[in-house]
Order: sequence, then C-alpha cells, then structure tokens
Amino acid sequence: MATLNDRLWNATGSFGLQSAYEMVKKAWREHQRCLNASTSDDRRDAAINCAITAWHLTDWIWTGMARTCASRPEVAALLGVSGRLPTKVDFVKWAVRKCPELEICQSICNGSKHVICVNLDDTRMAAPDPSERRPGRQLVARIEIVEDGGTKDAIEVLGRVIDFWTWQATNEYVIL
Repeated sequence: MATLNDRLWNATGSFGLQSAYEMVKKAWREHQRCLNASTSDDRRDAAINCAITAWHLTDWIWTGMARTCASRPEVAALLGVSGRLPTKVDFVKWAVRKCPELEICQSICNGSKHVICVNLDDTRMAAPDPSERRPGRQLVARIEIVEDGGTKDAIEVLGRVIDFWTWQATNEYVIL
C-alpha cells in the first residue's frame, strides 16, 4: 500500500507526523522503548503508547487509502468487498482478521482512555524475569495480557502487531 508515504496534510495534531509510514515508525519506536525499558513504569507507559499508536494506524492508513485508492477494485477485493466501495469498517475488519492482536491493542487503547478494558480479562505487571539481571540495571516488571483465561506476553503481542503493520502496510521491511 504505497499510500503510507502520502502526506496527510490535515494531520495537524501530531507534532509533525504526517504520514501513516511515520506512524508505523512511531509504533516501532514505542515497542523498542517497551522492550528496552529501564523501569517498570517506563515499560508500562511504552506498552500503552505502542498499543494506542498501533490501533490508531487503522485511522491513518484508511485516511490515506480513502483519498487515493479505496475506489480501486483490487482494494475492494483485498478487503473482501464486492458490489460497493469499501469503508473504514471493512478495512478494520480485514486488519483484525489478518492480525487478531490488533483487537488486543484496541482493548488496551479503549481501556486506557475509558478505564474499563473490554474483551480482555486483565492487563498486568508481573514479576521481573531474573534472567534479565545485569550489573547496575534495575529489574523491570514483565507485562502480561490475560485473555480467555490464558496469559500472553504483552511485548510479544505488540511485536506481532508491529510486524503486521510493517509487512502488510509497507510491503517491505523498510523500518527494520
């Protein structure tokens, strides 16, 4: 989807980020901050920021697509739409179908805004991994997602979302 590099001139509240590609890079940076956090608070903050950015990429990418290519038949076919123009809802459904972890990002995004996290049992800080002990480095809590009674490593979940946007949205490993 070449629309990722298109400038979205109406992106005025983003401190100079003006393309979906720039937002993909922002999500990647947030994931790196989460992965390499030196405190538990920094890890938590970066994880929430990463999830929010990853979820909102649906808005950024759709905005670019709607302007430039949403009316093309191959986009409708990609999104599984026939007989009408695709909508943002179609794009979001496609993205969640291709990357179910995006739904977790949506839940974290909404939970961090509205206090209540729907579709997840819990997100939590967990005991640090003792194998991460390094001289002069504080142990940092792990972050976990509890869903359907099972526990997932939040850094891995966010990493899969970053991989999805990097591959599906850019069609190449540009930011890695």
